[in-house]
Amino acid sequence: MRLKKLLAVMLVLAMTVSMFTACGKKEESAGTDTQASDDRSAYPGTAEANSITVNIASEPPEMCSITTTDTTSFSVLRHVVENLVTLDANDKVQPGVAKEWTVSDDGLVYTFKLRNDMKWSNGEPVTAKDFIFAWTSLLTPDFAADYAYFGYIFKNGLAYNSGEVGADQLGFKAPDDYTLEVTLENPTSYFLDTLAFGVFAPVNEKAYNEFGTAYGTDADKMVYNGAFTMTSWEHENKIVLTKNPDYYNAKNIALDAINMVMINDSNAALNAFKAGEVDVIGLTGDQSKLLKGEGFPVYTYDDGATFYLEFNTTDQFLGNANLRTAITYAVDKQAFVDSIVKNSSKAAVSFTAPAINGLEKKFNEEVGALVPTLDAAKAKEYFDKAKQELGVDTIKITMICDDGDVAIKNAAFVQEQLKTNLPGLEIEVESMPFKSRLERMSNKDFSMVFAGWGPDYNDPMTFLDMFETGNGNNHTSYSSAAYDELLDKVRVTLDPKERFGYLMDLEKLLMTDLPIAPVYWRARDYVMSGKIASGVVRTAFQDMNYKNVKLAK
Repeated sequence: MRLKKLLAVMLVLAMTVSMFTACGKKEESAGTDTQASDDRSAYPGTAEANSITVNIASEPPEMCSITTTDTTSFSVLRHVVENLVTLDANDKVQPGVAKEWTVSDDGLVYTFKLRNDMKWSNGEPVTAKDFIFAWTSLLTPDFAADYAYFGYIFKNGLAYNSGEVGADQLGFKAPDDYTLEVTLENPTSYFLDTLAFGVFAPVNEKAYNEFGTAYGTDADKMVYNGAFTMTSWEHENKIVLTKNPDYYNAKNIALDAINMVMINDSNAALNAFKAGEVDVIGLTGDQSKLLKGEGFPVYTYDDGATFYLEFNTTDQFLGNANLRTAITYAVDKQAFVDSIVKNSSKAAVSFTAPAINGLEKKFNEEVGALVPTLDAAKAKEYFDKAKQELGVDTIKITMICDDGDVAIKNAAFVQEQLKTNLPGLEIEVESMPFKSRLERMSNKDFSMVFAGWGPDYNDPMTFLDMFETGNGNNHTSYSSAAYDELLDKVRVTLDPKERFGYLMDLEKLLMTDLPIAPVYWRARDYVMSGKIASGVVRTAFQDMNYKNVKLAK
């Protein structure tokens, strides 16, 4: 998810066909907007035998699982690299490279027994050492992995990343090639779920050493152990995945190939779908309405993502809390959903998305509304305070966004809202390719950005730990001693009620300091051609999973 979920993660805005999440239904059975009829014969799909073509909308920035952060890359990796565990269509943990495992009574030690019939595409066997190498690399400062903090779940993960202990003190070891013993820093109920996330994928050390920093930048500069291998990567155009005959479960993989195209214009994507050039595309709200009007089935799922305005708190203006609050209150979130997204997405009145479970209900229900959908009067009051504190009459800020047509439309909406509700605040929009936006965010070379985050596992921490001081995905540079202390309490507290109390305190503090301004919780519409019979999985924690697609006869 992330998207985590951006999407990890940072995420492509509304039109990519990628992301992860839990409230989505299994396969193509979608939400209430699904047509009663599932007749998709009007658009029979692509002509190539025993393959499908899907739109991923944007170029994956890189596919080294150790360092990548975006949902598009992780969605591709899901098809070509197998983790210790995988998720089924209902997001339940299933065996992957690990065929079975046991857990100690205190919940700290996991012992995984690995399959001995898996190998990498370079002929090397898949062993426990591949996980040791990948996870150690994730935590090694020289790799500068934004997701290094995920490795803090292991015993001494943080201590190793901080240079306090050696690699031999890390909480994972391989007693033999097909046994992996993992010791956690603290008992963690969602640990197995996190292992399905791409950042915990294995990496073959021999291959990584061969390609070095180029690993994951081209199809021939990485190796694969998954259901498919990447046989072609035409940058900014198309990726071709081909069935892996050496995959341990190859007999149950029906597709021979998956073609992933990168069409970031929504109208071009729809035209390609109607012309039989693509089998799965995402839809804008207007396109969804159009196809429903034709009687064609449209599928909907909650992808678990929160989209928001992200503020660089080191910016000369956005370091001011009153200005951040003014902007948050000045954007009409419900109008954004109604006039731009036009589907079952929801106005976001807190940060953590509705896909995430709370103690008894969904976490967002338990935490309640923490920011208004719109309060123009209060926004003006906060803006006046900000200008007084900053000693200025007008403020000019540049907002960066992706260069897809939907992303540009989203940014234009925000720009107009702030111009209308906060006279004296000028927003300049700078659009760029997805990869460039991620680089700018990672380098903290921005003032404001329309971004998104999707869940990597089903716990509020997948959203809230991102804003810890120094976190690799904390592009805002937000730092709060009180916030960090609450995170520490969450990590060591075993009593669920007490732990969720701290999580709620974290959410409330985040929505008080507002290094981000929530805009909407995303639901996504998509269509499939008549060529596909079953097997498409779109959920909050698996944005796209086509491994088990079956074709119509």
